Amino acid sequence: MKKSFLMWMVLVFYCWCISAVSARDYYYDRLLNPNEFKKLDNYTVSQMQQNLATIYQNNRHWMRDVAQSRHPLTDGRMGPVTLFWLQRFIKDFKIEPIGSYVHETILRLEDIASFANMFPEETKILISHDFSYWNDDRPELQMYHYYSVRRDGTHQALLDLVHLYQQIIDPLPDSAKINKNKFITYYYQLTAEDFKVLQDKNQIHEQLSKLENKQFDNISALKEAVSAALKDYPDQLDQLMSVIQRYYRYADPVISQSFIDVLKGDPLFTSLNSVLADLLDKTISDVAYPDKHLFEQAVKSKIYAGIGACQHDDQQNDYVLNLKINDKNFKKLIEDLLTGPYEGIHDFSNRLKIIDQLRMPQKDKCKEADLESIDKFVTDLYVSVVHPAIASLYKKNPIYSEAMPVQWDGRGCGCVLNDLSGTVYGFYPFWLANGETQTVNFSVLSRVAYYGLSFDENGAIMQANSQHNQKTVLSTDETIRASQIAFVQVARKYTSKVDWVIHNDKPYWNWWKTQSIETKATILKTLTEDIVHLLNRQITNHFSQIGQNITFGAVTAPTQGDGITLYFNDFPGDPDSIAIFNRFFADLQKRLFAAKHDYFVNILVPQSVLGKGLYRYSNILSWVDDTKISSVNAGSLLSSSQNENLKTKILVLIEEPTTNAKKKLRFDIEHSELHGVERGLLLRNIIPVIQFDGRNWKQLEDDVVYFKDNFGGIGFWPLMIDKPETAEKMPLRYDDIKSVSGYVVRFFQASTWRGDGDSFIDKFVCENRIYFRMSLNFMTIVCVLLAGLYFYSCRIRYRIKNYYVLYLSILIIPTLIIALLLLTYDPVLEPISKGNLPLILILFGGAAISIIFYQSWKKQMKKPSRPRMQLSSNGQVD
Repeated sequence: MKKSFLMWMVLVFYCWCISAVSARDYYYDRLLNPNEFKKLDNYTVSQMQQNLATIYQNNRHWMRDVAQSRHPLTDGRMGPVTLFWLQRFIKDFKIEPIGSYVHETILRLEDIASFANMFPEETKILISHDFSYWNDDRPELQMYHYYSVRRDGTHQALLDLVHLYQQIIDPLPDSAKINKNKFITYYYQLTAEDFKVLQDKNQIHEQLSKLENKQFDNISALKEAVSAALKDYPDQLDQLMSVIQRYYRYADPVISQSFIDVLKGDPLFTSLNSVLADLLDKTISDVAYPDKHLFEQAVKSKIYAGIGACQHDDQQNDYVLNLKINDKNFKKLIEDLLTGPYEGIHDFSNRLKIIDQLRMPQKDKCKEADLESIDKFVTDLYVSVVHPAIASLYKKNPIYSEAMPVQWDGRGCGCVLNDLSGTVYGFYPFWLANGETQTVNFSVLSRVAYYGLSFDENGAIMQANSQHNQKTVLSTDETIRASQIAFVQVARKYTSKVDWVIHNDKPYWNWWKTQSIETKATILKTLTEDIVHLLNRQITNHFSQIGQNITFGAVTAPTQGDGITLYFNDFPGDPDSIAIFNRFFADLQKRLFAAKHDYFVNILVPQSVLGKGLYRYSNILSWVDDTKISSVNAGSLLSSSQNENLKTKILVLIEEPTTNAKKKLRFDIEHSELHGVERGLLLRNIIPVIQFDGRNWKQLEDDVVYFKDNFGGIGFWPLMIDKPETAEKMPLRYDDIKSVSGYVVRFFQASTWRGDGDSFIDKFVCENRIYFRMSLNFMTIVCVLLAGLYFYSCRIRYRIKNYYVLYLSILIIPTLIIALLLLTYDPVLEPISKGNLPLILILFGGAAISIIFYQSWKKQMKKPSRPRMQLSSNGQVD
């Protein structure tokens, strides 16, 4: 009895301890108060910065921040960057910023730095995202116990915790679960709604400032006052309430300047300078980017243009020149910066003065040091001012909806133009589907790519961002699959090829790196099988069934794709991973080429990683070169016909500003380890992909012309969804052409554009070639049948002879006309007639004339001759 009672007492005490720990840990992620740390002397801050460096020195974000020109992590000052890393440390080691937590933080920082000196590898694990995710995924009692070890544990306790993590994660595959976020595809964009939210943030600070230093009886009264002041911002108010709940648990209920400062450092409430907000609103609003780095570069390029330093009128187009911030607004921007995020930064005022001087018209070119200074200034502006304000807004997580399949319509745009200078590639992200039929000008799209597939931990293809991991394109339900892939046949109607983009991002590859070499290879082998199955699976519809029945299976049904594009963003660059990928890619090429369906296997890669790791130029060359370079001369390698025989294209996501990026891309390839013939081959199989903002049309013209002269094509993210433009209606001045399709027609054709596009009959026949082919087959069969009956039956021969003009008019001549139209405008038969059209016209016309002449002559020959009249002896006519 006593023993049982003692056990119950121990259990109750243990639960009480856990509850106490839970109560404390609930506030571990509370925002720290910057004013408490700013009271520290420079020596103490310097020691804290050194300890932070010991802990986070291998973190790439730390390395980026410590390399900043103003040295915010080594200057002995408690600036915003140091405060950010202190907040990171407090969260990593579960320290609650309540009570006298400053002293506690200093002591724990010294202790963890000492641990990091002795056990650097274990420290990397403790501050890693994967470890944090594992800890948070434990049962509640274990989770809070491990929190207490991270906060208060000895060195040995920390080592034991790391050892436990390693034991659980590695040997037990069931525990190494993939986070669901690893199958999510993001895009990066600031919409008009986002800029409205940024304006609301400014209003929130202004409204709260009206309540500054007002004393409230309790936190409920404070919440009521805040709710009344922010009644016009309900979305932000809900988020603000949770911050108030945390902050005022141990603070007096008064809106202090300290609280407003805390809000300014919170990503949910950090406001953006109004001058920069206006600049970005009119330049990047509603422009989507598939990669975070591309988005950041685009924002920086717009800030660079807005500052207008070292800007020469003869080197920029009017659109870029008009982005320059006027002197009045630039002065306002400087004032805000000096009293805002840059307050207290050493020598920042002098840097602003230099930038202000460089804004003046320059007679001579700016020096290299001036350009570097501007670049650093723009980067600092983005990191410390812009990014904190937009961090919670620009990353978009679209949801896939099976109820809104892709629906396209060309609406008389005609087939793909014959004289395009290279491949025109358009990406269609799945989130653009809105349940309505969208108009696409396929006449200027050689290939279109559906962007929205991923693959799971086994390598099986799946729809990204699907709440139920749907596999619609591989569905066994033919009804579902037919509705999801109907757009493939629509694109093919206009002779555009359709590719599927298969994408996985960094979180997936981080998990993939933890697997054994055998597991990695197995995942990619399964992916190969799924890709082959995806592309080879046939589309069964009414026309394909008729064709198969008529030809007794000789004509096969079309497949549900023409190629694949792999977008393995942040793929590991270690030698083992590269070797595994190369084997996978070679096997995939071999399998698809063997299918003999003219499949393409493409690679999509951001420009920032081109030439590195997996994407070394020599490695890329091995993907695109399916010929023996040594046996082919340089001229044939660069010819368009040879280029078309290569079934792999390298699609490069170009950074902004494209003026510099496109030239850098060519320069890097020309100065790589490749030789002349190899460089030419690679350049002709690279397709730059741009994110056109719909505003800078002169820049689009420059890009299209440059890509035409230097690369193998041009790509658009996303593809152009607009009303098809007919070349006949296009103005002769590029200033008046306001469609991407129009610019491609005019500036990306091999022949000089003269305003005359495909004729109406060309478009009509090509779009409806399936009906013309069926008509030709039917009429040919009828002709052959009548010809057989002509020689078999005298009665039928007699009828045909008597009505040959009728048969000629309704059967022979239409058959010849349809055949001539198909030979002229059908993309499959057109190569036969190319260059031989006059001869074909002579033969067809000669045949028709010969038949008519022969029948007329034969009829004349069969007419009875008239007898001569003679007079008899008595004068009568005999």
